[in-house]
Amino acid sequence: MLIRAAHESFVDGRQHAMWAGVAFMAALLLHVLARGPQHPTHAPANEPEPVEVIAP
Repeated sequence: MLIRAAHESFVDGRQHAMWAGVAFMAALLLHVLARGPQHPTHAPANEPEPVEVIAP
């Protein structure tokens, strides 16, 4: 009786943890989809501007 109660308690706790993980990952996915990819429009300060080389 005690072993069965402990087993059911463990399984119930694991199921709750799995659903919490699913909810967290869904929220993370929605956050990433809402923000979209970040494309800077200018070169960062530590990178020089690209230079075109024109052959003679």
